[in-house]
Amino acid sequence: MQRIYRLMEEQQPYLNSELKVQDVADALGSNRTYVSNCIKNIRGCSFSQFVNGYRIEYAKQLLRQHPDMKLSEIWTASGFSSESSFFRAFKAVTGTTPKAAS
Repeated sequence: MQRIYRLMEEQQPYLNSELKVQDVADALGSNRTYVSNCIKNIRGCSFSQFVNGYRIEYAKQLLRQHPDMKLSEIWTASGFSSESSFFRAFKAVTGTTPKAAS
C-alpha cells in the first residue's frame, strides 16, 4: 500500500481521467488484482473511490488557491471525465457541494 500511496502522491496519475487499475499495476510492476485487493482490504473501498479521494483533495486545493477558476476547469484539471461524476464524488467524499466548500 505504501508503494501505491507514493505513486499517487509523487506522479499524480489520478489527474488522468482515463486512469485504470491496470495503469497503477503496470506502474508498480504488479498486477491489477493485487492492487485492487490491496486497496479494498487496507482502505476498505474500491479503486475508483480511492482515486476519487485524491481527485477531490486536488479539487479542494484548486478551489482554495484559485477561487476565480470555473468549476468546469476544476473538475477537468482534477481528473474527472464529467461534471456529474465530479459533483457525485465531491458530495460523497466531503458531504457538501463544491460551491459550499469554496
